[in-house]
Amino acid sequence: MTESFDAVVVGAGPAGSSAAAVLADRGRSVLLLEKDLFPRHKVCGEFLSADALPSLDLIGAREAVESATAERITRGVLHLASGGAVTFALPAPAIGLSRFRLDDLLSRRARDAGADVRFTARVVSTEPAGDVFRLRFTHRQSEREATARVVIGAWGRWDALDRAMARGFLGRRARFFGWNRDFGGNSDLLAGRVHLYLFPGGYCGLSRVEGGAVNLAGVVSEEVWKRAGGGWTAVVDGARSGNPALEADLAKLLPGPIGFLGTGPVFFTRKPPVENGLLMAGDAAGVIDPFSGEGQAAALASGILAAETAERLLSGELSREECARAYAKAWRDRFGRRFAWSAVFRRLMLNRSIGAVAGRIAGERLVRFAISATRR
Repeated sequence: MTESFDAVVVGAGPAGSSAAAVLADRGRSVLLLEKDLFPRHKVCGEFLSADALPSLDLIGAREAVESATAERITRGVLHLASGGAVTFALPAPAIGLSRFRLDDLLSRRARDAGADVRFTARVVSTEPAGDVFRLRFTHRQSEREATARVVIGAWGRWDALDRAMARGFLGRRARFFGWNRDFGGNSDLLAGRVHLYLFPGGYCGLSRVEGGAVNLAGVVSEEVWKRAGGGWTAVVDGARSGNPALEADLAKLLPGPIGFLGTGPVFFTRKPPVENGLLMAGDAAGVIDPFSGEGQAAALASGILAAETAERLLSGELSREECARAYAKAWRDRFGRRFAWSAVFRRLMLNRSIGAVAGRIAGERLVRFAISATRR
């Protein structure tokens, strides 16, 4: 039996759930497919910048997010590998909230809006079939089929569907590996603040989430990952030896019950925002550097952008080809420069000598410019 929908969204992270909520709120029949079972833990900096708030307002999720005992973050400190530090104020308060909590809240919002949300559902293929797309997916140990006039791909940075569509990355690319680790203990030092640490070949951030728990998330180059050899404990040990402030701050905390989560390889670059007629959103359209703190805000915004463009097709304003062109242009206009500036600052941060000089000379002005450039 083939089910029919106006739209199918693949992936229920921030981009997918926001897209599904927007379309369902407008009366469209929406199928939201997610391969995992929520709630679940996920590698992430777990930092929602203030830029996420308009998106949360639009999908009706802001009150739920802000009432989830989330951390309110107003200031930051950048700790250089040389031992120096640059303090800065955020342009507006950010929110510290775990992906375990956030993704569950957002997928529930999509369901409350009327979307048909199915977990542990893995899409096997998607292809055009006349004026619709035909999808095959597995759910509850059986194979299903659905058709939809629009498909939004929000399955994250990499999926078997990328391989099936021979999706490539745009521009130069280097391989990175990411992790996060939960901590507890006395976290008062981190109240209302995010701490960023540079060390040879990588960087990491330390901040509180709901309930005063602490999240450590970081990125290392492939060279550092291979040299560590012994897994994430060895990577963090290397980071601690490469930054005295990180060593001092982690010494005050206790390891939490979740442990290390890791991912890789990760390419911090763009992919085409439209692929085979699918509108790509969130990390499926490109993974922005975590140091910007804008990853989740961008995911929410891109999911909403995809849904609003899809609505123009569903209402008859745009043809499929016009929809694809309109979304690709809108995505590049909205997010393209963020990726370009992120690449510039990544090279600066990972070069110890240049980064130290820049930090001494420009200090907070440079940090504030980096925040502004990766938000545009």
